[in-house]
Amino acid sequence: MITATHSYTKAIKQSFILALPIIAGQLGQVLMGFFDTLQVGGLGATYIAAAGLANTIYWLLTLLGMGVLFSISSLVSEAFGQQKPWRSVGVYRSGLKVALVMSILFTAFVFFITANIGWFQQPAEVSSLAAKYLYVVNFGTPAMMFFLVGKMFFDGSGRTLPGMAITLFGLLLNIFLNWLLIYGHWGAPALGIEGTALATASTRVIMAIIMFVYLWRDAQARKLKEAFEESEERSQDYTKLLLAIGLPSALQVFSEAAAFSVAHIMSGWLDATSLAAHQIAINLASVTFMTITGISAAGTIMTGYAYGAKDPEAIRINGKAVLVMAVIIEAVYAIFFFCLHDYLPFMYTSDGVVIPLASSLVLLAAFFQFSDGLQNVGIGLLRGIQDVRVPAAMALLSYWGVMIPACYLLAFKFGFGVSGIWIGFIIGLSTAALLLVSRFLWKIAPGKQRFG
Repeated sequence: MITATHSYTKAIKQSFILALPIIAGQLGQVLMGFFDTLQVGGLGATYIAAAGLANTIYWLLTLLGMGVLFSISSLVSEAFGQQKPWRSVGVYRSGLKVALVMSILFTAFVFFITANIGWFQQPAEVSSLAAKYLYVVNFGTPAMMFFLVGKMFFDGSGRTLPGMAITLFGLLLNIFLNWLLIYGHWGAPALGIEGTALATASTRVIMAIIMFVYLWRDAQARKLKEAFEESEERSQDYTKLLLAIGLPSALQVFSEAAAFSVAHIMSGWLDATSLAAHQIAINLASVTFMTITGISAAGTIMTGYAYGAKDPEAIRINGKAVLVMAVIIEAVYAIFFFCLHDYLPFMYTSDGVVIPLASSLVLLAAFFQFSDGLQNVGIGLLRGIQDVRVPAAMALLSYWGVMIPACYLLAFKFGFGVSGIWIGFIIGLSTAALLLVSRFLWKIAPGKQRFG
């Protein structure tokens, strides 16, 4: 249960309890892509590059829709902070409406881009394989959206275990189905890269079904539904509020994902080796990124609860506790990458040309851990206090006004190649971290009352 605590010790403990299942669930999501790339890697470096390209395009296109749904947890936690938890049911129902629209729009968009994948100017074989993956995996997009609505509902109420459990089950199922369908074990057809796409899409459908069944049978959810139906707010629609918070948040998520996707495409302009090395390094970095998004989500829930309770002191303490956690966790990851950068690429390939380049990129990834973590947590804390428009503009400036130009100049004009792209990451993420954390600290300064 979430509380508006005034103790740093309790705040850190609460953030850890909330974040751990979210982190596990986030890791489960990203590890699906990790194992898709890893398990298809046995077919060759071209398949690694194709899986990476396809996942990059897919997440670029769908994160805008998913980003809108992130506002659900903020509004649910606010309802609990207001001591009106039944409002969360109205938020959930409005979230389903938004998810339906997003599913239709973005499924159609992914199919359109799949048919025109040549626009990305990647090697012909890589593009052909990536298109096959995208076409199949896209059938799981609506299920992914609806699963996220249920997960955000539970997360916002402080019950982060259901989303984690279903996601981890989905991860194990996805690994098994990959093994079954990529190479044709147990008499199944050997579908190659289309097999891993089918495995992922099928897993997402099953996860959504499990989430709906769990919600339908959950005793607390039924009590909240009964209280909502008996309240004067039972006809209240939260769609506009979800969009007011969710669209700027989605813009931030999309602008970051799009910037990294453009950088991925840039690496393909260099050569296939650079693209494969970049994919290996970004795949590893995405694991740490999803960990910190769990901390960020916990920060959103905790500050959202305190915001609903109109408790500025709790917002300050919760926010600072989460920032400290982020620094500690990213320090651990930085050390891990620094010490093992020569060995981690071997998990993906034995290619003697790709491995040294990937190793150098993993080393650079060690250096952007702190700025990546702080900028992500900063945006989460600000979302909790429903400050989303200015942070979205700050993110847009950092990623597109600073990071992408730096990546291009360093890679192509100054001759650093794919390493220049990763140095550009460090520059852009550091800019975002400075702006977003500074804004949160300014918003929570004692006596200023810049929120609530």
